[in-house]
Amino acid sequence: MTYEKEIPEYAMVPAKEMEERVITPVSKEAVYTAVQVSNITEKPKTVITIEEDILVPDTKPDLARILLIEGTPHPASREISQIGKGEDYLSVSGDIELQTLYLPEKQEGGEPMIAVQTRVPYQEQWHTTLTPGATLQMDTRIEKIEHMVINERKYRVKISLAIYAREYTERNLELFEGISGEEIQMQREKIEITNVAQRKTDTLHISQDLEIKAECPIEAILRQDIAVVENYKQVTGEKIVISGFICVNLLYRCREEAAFCENLHQAREKVEFTQFIPLQSGATGAGSHICFDGSDLKVKLVRGEDGEELLRLEGDLLTEVEIYCNTEKEVIVDAYHREKDFLCDFQEEHCRTLVGTTMGESSLREIFSPEVPGGEIERILYTGGEISSGGSRCEQGKVVTEGTLTIKMICLCAGDAETQPQMLSVTEAVPFRVVTTIPQLSGNESMRAQMYIKDLWAEKINGKQIECNASVLAMTEVMREVPIQVLTNPAFAEGGSTQRPAPMVIYIVKPEDRLWDIAKKYKSTVETIAEINHLEEESLQPGQKLLILK
Repeated sequence: MTYEKEIPEYAMVPAKEMEERVITPVSKEAVYTAVQVSNITEKPKTVITIEEDILVPDTKPDLARILLIEGTPHPASREISQIGKGEDYLSVSGDIELQTLYLPEKQEGGEPMIAVQTRVPYQEQWHTTLTPGATLQMDTRIEKIEHMVINERKYRVKISLAIYAREYTERNLELFEGISGEEIQMQREKIEITNVAQRKTDTLHISQDLEIKAECPIEAILRQDIAVVENYKQVTGEKIVISGFICVNLLYRCREEAAFCENLHQAREKVEFTQFIPLQSGATGAGSHICFDGSDLKVKLVRGEDGEELLRLEGDLLTEVEIYCNTEKEVIVDAYHREKDFLCDFQEEHCRTLVGTTMGESSLREIFSPEVPGGEIERILYTGGEISSGGSRCEQGKVVTEGTLTIKMICLCAGDAETQPQMLSVTEAVPFRVVTTIPQLSGNESMRAQMYIKDLWAEKINGKQIECNASVLAMTEVMREVPIQVLTNPAFAEGGSTQRPAPMVIYIVKPEDRLWDIAKKYKSTVETIAEINHLEEESLQPGQKLLILK
């Protein structure tokens, strides 16, 4: 019987090997299982600058001052499939739809505000690192639009267009399962891998008459903002059901004789929709991600069957869906053989696990005091907004999503004894913060947030102050990167030291000892040690004596 206690370090030094060790690989006898892993890589944001001179159409009056310019990008393609070897350049092209509101030089008897719609083309190419066989999905967002009036018939725009790209790749991980004909002791660890099971794109045609009741016939739509907001989704075996609403924000001019700007009106309406997108048969989802593209949707003036004028929302709604699935797998994190010297390497790989999704809302209320030259605010003609994301992060175990809501208004300012009424453009930036909860956050998660303006309105408090109220919706997807130690290069070693563990040992448990490590050291098994020593679970105590039989 061998008794191990306070063994000096020199006694643990192995004797000089009498012969060289012979390493015999067993790759042919090794058994593996393949597990699919989805890799999603966020490429660095690229910002391109587009400059264009725009001519005022001949049918429009001379330009005096620009009130507001907004743009909607229309990329020629949102996805590049199957990137080939050596393709290290990204090319994007498309156009930007601009809506411009300006004041004419002469107001007497004419239109108080003029609208111009223009499309500005763009094309850009830049070098980047791409993975062969990957699929690239791109998203374009306008970060800033600057303008300069050149003369009464021409103005210049400078557009900063941000391009975001996500690279999707699929690969197989070969997980070691054992060696044919050999009894390998293996320590297993359960992991959960989240993959992109399906990616689908679907188009829903929208044709819906709006229930906006104008007090007088509408002559022209000057500006329209359209946003699509997700409300509910459910994945079944063969489809995903998506419901949402389309937020329509209009500025229009009525066909009537009225005082200055009295024929300008703003209207809002929400149009509900339900979409059914087919999936592969038997699909089950651990989660899903939905992205809408409503840039094709437009509000038009049409005539109904009885000749009345109607406002109709029409166009195609593009919906992109990612369906996630979870795969639970046992990974070999350590192994040994009871009779032979088993050797192997461990290679670190990474996969992703969906922690969860969360939705939260933030209510904003701000009071602004814009500078009003020569008078007071008489009326708010138009209110719109856009969101810029500041990202999401883990803070004290909660998901915190931050961003900025930029509110843009056009106000009618009353004149005084010396000045005429005039229109004023007001822009205010309001930071917001949405806090939600997901259990078991570690702080090392990656997060992807989508933010929407659910509601937005402004009211005049007095001639110098405006109260703005808004509701911002944030949907956040939380992923965690999970490292995997993949066993590679299995082999047996022969020769060298002939020392073998004794057939029977009394072992005194040390702090941080694990039952697996003890069994591996003495080429026993966890089950054998637990049975002999009447251990119901791994609850070792320092100083505890264990009888170990090989």
